[in-house]
Parts: sequence; structure tokens; C-alpha cells
Amino acid sequence: MDQAAILDHEFRIAAYAVTWVIQLGYLAWLGLKWRSQKRRSMR
Repeated sequence: MDQAAILDHEFRIAAYAVTWVIQLGYLAWLGLKWRSQKRRSMR
């Protein structure tokens, strides 16, 4: 593998990792929002 292919591969892995972190963070935020709304409606 040449240097450009290695760099392209590393960039692609980093982009996938960032995408997954953003998506999982958004899912956690939705879960927390849903839980607080559920608690508020039970009062």
C-alpha cells in the first residue's frame, strides 16, 4: 500500500468513528429527553 492509500484508509476509519459517536450521542440525548418527559407526565 502506498502512502496515499494508507492516509485514505485512516481518514475513512476516522470519519466512520466520528459519525458513530455523533449518532450514539444523539441517541443518548433522545433517551434522556424521553426519560425526563416520562417522569414529568407521571407527576
